[in-house]
Amino acid sequence: MTTLYCKHIHRGSQLCPQCTALLAFEETRTSQCAEEGSKSACKECDRQCYPDATRLEINHITRWAAPKLRWRKPLLVARHYVSTILN
Repeated sequence: MTTLYCKHIHRGSQLCPQCTALLAFEETRTSQCAEEGSKSACKECDRQCYPDATRLEINHITRWAAPKLRWRKPLLVARHYVSTILN
């Protein structure tokens, strides 16, 4: 979603430094999650891993990219929904 957002909003062929830093931050936080095995999604977590400003930025990107992702990658979205239901 971040890649799609950056390419359309920031109009570059590659990710801008701000979006690259955000992706690196997300990957670091996901890999360091203490409750990774006990939950199926971050929205079910009681802890807030992201600072408020970063969480708002991620929410903005998600709200912008989710409708577009449904049309561009329907199989990926369907697989995500099925895995969510099964977990």
